[in-house]
Amino acid sequence: MKNNLIIEDFLKEKGVQKEKLKKIGWFCTYTPEELITASGFSPVRVMGNKNTVKSGSYFPINFCPYLKSAWESLLASEDGLQGAVFTDSCDGMRRLYDTAEYYLKDLPVFMLNVPRNTDSRSIDFYSSNLEDMLVFIEGIKGKQTSNQDLLKALRLHNRKRNLLKEFSTSFFNNKYSLDISDYYRVMEISLSRTSETFLDKLQSFKELISKNNNKDKTRKPGIMIIGNFITEQKLWKMFTDLDVNLVSDDLCVSSRYYQGPVRIPSFMEGADRKKILHLIAERYLNKPACMRMSDMGSKISQLKKEASDNDIRGIIFISLKFCDNVIYTFPLIRKEFAGLKIPVLYLEIEYSNFSEGQSNTRTQAFLEML
Repeated sequence: MKNNLIIEDFLKEKGVQKEKLKKIGWFCTYTPEELITASGFSPVRVMGNKNTVKSGSYFPINFCPYLKSAWESLLASEDGLQGAVFTDSCDGMRRLYDTAEYYLKDLPVFMLNVPRNTDSRSIDFYSSNLEDMLVFIEGIKGKQTSNQDLLKALRLHNRKRNLLKEFSTSFFNNKYSLDISDYYRVMEISLSRTSETFLDKLQSFKELISKNNNKDKTRKPGIMIIGNFITEQKLWKMFTDLDVNLVSDDLCVSSRYYQGPVRIPSFMEGADRKKILHLIAERYLNKPACMRMSDMGSKISQLKKEASDNDIRGIIFISLKFCDNVIYTFPLIRKEFAGLKIPVLYLEIEYSNFSEGQSNTRTQAFLEML
């Protein structure tokens, strides 16, 4: 009971104060939040409004449900944004940017071109695009961002990544008395909180729940989740109720967000802007890859290593409907893991209308099979 009170106190809004700075929205983990923070804004992941009413008249029925929800939120100005940074991560995101640029005349928007390759030329190209993004944000601010502010933001976000990695590693290793649903609620909150105050609260939260761990240590078959932008609380509660032993994941809301700090050499204090942006570009193009990147061989190898290191016995592959980048990858992942005798369950869900009954039945049968 005591641990539940600790969790609820952290999760409720007054336990995690909202950032007081003006906000700039982002939609993809390839967006460098450091540039937003360094310019004096609070980076906020646009989670969207799942009660979509108006967005259906702007996009076809087979359009990404997350992007429809995001558009619903943008139309209503729910996040109070001063600007928004889009990425060309998929065709749907490009169409969302076009729509925002056309209809939202009062909202400055920017399209960040993210390469699909990770070689040196791609890093140079991406670094140049980051300079354009920084100029866009400085135009909103009306003031140039100093190199010292950039370095300070890099260190702040590296601290955040390290905390989230420590928190996640302990959770996956069964060291916290924390439900799957609560873990992902914390991860969702972290997408829009970066202040020192929030990080201090997260550090205290980690320490408190580790001291009050009464979680059952009985080991069930280890499960890894692979997917895209999954934020369905009913799904996470379903996994909690089914007592899924989640030991690893590869999702936009967790590992793909926090894995890999920006490398900051000791001599960086006198570095110029181009060097700093190049280091940021290196980090973002070399973090755990999204399915939209071109080198799927490296991605498969990374997932296999994760499965081997964590003794994974089954994989649950979850995709939002109409996400071509992820859906097209599933047959390859299933084939590769079949060779390792690791079965893969495929779940396709809506962003705002979760079919719990069918998913529950299929997941329960999958777990019993293991």
